[in-house]
Amino acid sequence: ALVVAAGLTVPLVGIVAAIAIPAYQDYLARSRVAQTLAATAALQPAVVAFVEAQGRCPSNDDPGFEPAEAYARAGVAAIAFGESDARVCAIELLLQDDRHEEVDGHRLWLEYDVAGGDWRCSAEVEARYLPAPCRG
Repeated sequence: ALVVAAGLTVPLVGIVAAIAIPAYQDYLARSRVAQTLAATAALQPAVVAFVEAQGRCPSNDDPGFEPAEAYARAGVAAIAFGESDARVCAIELLLQDDRHEEVDGHRLWLEYDVAGGDWRCSAEVEARYLPAPCRG
């Protein structure tokens, strides 16, 4: 009976692992993107203040904003400020995550709607790796 139980347990553990490990990897990638997004929340008021004071979108060359690479930290290779193709102020994050190629090297955008005063999020990353506010 013990041999039969062990014989049934090993395949069951394999099946559970085959399902759980990829799900956990997705969770880790999603949490890294969420942490990165949360870390940039402090930059949003600086963009809003600049727009209100100058009447235009800031760039990395403007006072109070550093070169894109100066913002590098865990999860982020660079952060660029400027006007997006949609003609709104944007913060562009170049994601860096050596453990998750699904995220590494992709971009995430926070776009500020000056008229509405709200921020929108979009990304090159698959929706399953994005935090809820960024899933469109």
